[in-house]
Amino acid sequence: MGVENLEFVVRLLVAASCGLIVGIDREIKNKPLGARSYVLVSAGCAAWTMLTVSFSIETVEAFPDLNADPTRLIQGLVGAIGFLGAGAIISTSEQGRLRGVASGAAIWGVGAIGVACGLGMFTEALMLATLFFIVLNTYDLMADRTKDDG
Repeated sequence: MGVENLEFVVRLLVAASCGLIVGIDREIKNKPLGARSYVLVSAGCAAWTMLTVSFSIETVEAFPDLNADPTRLIQGLVGAIGFLGAGAIISTSEQGRLRGVASGAAIWGVGAIGVACGLGMFTEALMLATLFFIVLNTYDLMADRTKDDG
């Protein structure tokens, strides 16, 4: 049997909450991808992961000779989210610097958070969300202090 309904909802809500932790920072800073995008990517990855795990388990139970490989889904998600992140990076600034790279990287990382939640790995997901939030904010704090000192 696959992921039960209540567990599905819990994992989905944890994924959405972790995506929000990262997305709030991007929203407040008016970055290319806002909080909605992060919540949707994280929850979507969790949902795809749970659906694939459930489908794989049910398929193997019904057809024992069939070879199911749910890890292929993760490969597909990584590529798909990379495409989404690339959209955030496309624009360049007047100084010739690429913009949106942190948002692209963060949206890609949020996909990992969603997959972790979909697999029921809540501690890992929360650790990733916290790490991303700290990295995104620590850099900005250091950049602000450098401007103040200069």
